[in-house]
Amino acid sequence: MVPALVATAIAAGASSSAADPPTPIECQVRSELAAAKGDGLKAIAWAVSLVTLDPHSSYALSRVASLYENFGDDSAALDWGQRALAVDSLNSEAAMLVGRVSCLVGDPARAAAALTPPLRRSGAAPELYALRALAHELDRNYGAALADLKRTGSLLPDFEWIATGILGMALEDGRLGEAYSAFQLAMELRPGDTRTLALGISLAQRLGNPALERTLLRALRASEVR
Repeated sequence: MVPALVATAIAAGASSSAADPPTPIECQVRSELAAAKGDGLKAIAWAVSLVTLDPHSSYALSRVASLYENFGDDSAALDWGQRALAVDSLNSEAAMLVGRVSCLVGDPARAAAALTPPLRRSGAAPELYALRALAHELDRNYGAALADLKRTGSLLPDFEWIATGILGMALEDGRLGEAYSAFQLAMELRPGDTRTLALGISLAQRLGNPALERTLLRALRASEVR
């Protein structure tokens, strides 16, 4: 598909005028207009034309990656996203894209690596920390996942599901200390969540803590009644 789209991009640029090739701003505007009309192929074609005119623009490369992701072509999206990061490793949008797609295709280590450079900048977006926390979770690096999750600031309650996910995976792996840390955080964020309570009961049984088990059983029953 990629060679065909490149050919389409060249044709799109050539059709505007052989004597007056499109400018970068024209390529960008035409790509955005095509995307707004739901014409993904044409939007990608014009975005590729922009890269042809400005091959060292991380923004232009990441725009192609984003369009491919929206188009459902994860492989092409990942390829263009990595090209964008090769030009500018601090490009947060490209890092988020590579992070998302890498997690989806089962390569969380690559996701975490792509997200790390922009997180070294002051004032990094909380979403970057949340996505790297998810990548660490999927890579079974639970301590790092919890540390990143706690750096999401005011958005932390929105990512309670990551803490519960860490709890479930750590419990499955028999890493009870990390599971307990994740349980504490998840309970702090959503104390009445039935999945967290159920996993907490399993954790209490594994820890040999009957008092905690009884407390969580009561809380789970109360939650199910509401």
